[in-house]
Amino acid sequence: MSDAAIRPTFMELYSEGHVTADEIDDFIERWHKLACVPGHSIPLYQFLGMTRDEYETWVHDASILPHILHARTNRMPWTR
Repeated sequence: MSDAAIRPTFMELYSEGHVTADEIDDFIERWHKLACVPGHSIPLYQFLGMTRDEYETWVHDASILPHILHARTNRMPWTR
């Protein structure tokens, strides 16, 4: 499985209202399972569809996810 085949990402689905913030854990579990597949090397933040800065902020405060989405929706730069 190529890394490019992992679509849609959590953030794509979250931004479209197809998943809730709580469902991110399901995507993380899926990433852990894929990590065992030879040739799978995508970092978790990319798998989730986040930038490195968004991911690092989310790791420290999971409640920030709606704010990340707001910044993306309004094409605002993300700052921690």
